[in-house]
Amino acid sequence: MTEKRVELTLNLRGAYDAKRWRRSKRTVNLLRERAKRIAKVKNVVLDESLNALIWEEKVSHPPRKIRVVIERVDDETAEVKLPEAKG
Repeated sequence: MTEKRVELTLNLRGAYDAKRWRRSKRTVNLLRERAKRIAKVKNVVLDESLNALIWEEKVSHPPRKIRVVIERVDDETAEVKLPEAKG
């Protein structure tokens, strides 16, 4: 990732392969894994509004797709947030 900021839609349907009571946690893990691979960093920090969106429909019904912004903070850390959360 040569840019410091990229906006994209991540497909998280793999979370539905998990048991019902683990789906939201699996969604968070998938989101972190994909953000690490895209941004080429070791640590990923999720924004509170993004976390709230994932857990909004309880454990068993997380979103299947999420539009996010991945922004590099430094060489080892990236922040993942919703596009509406500017700043």
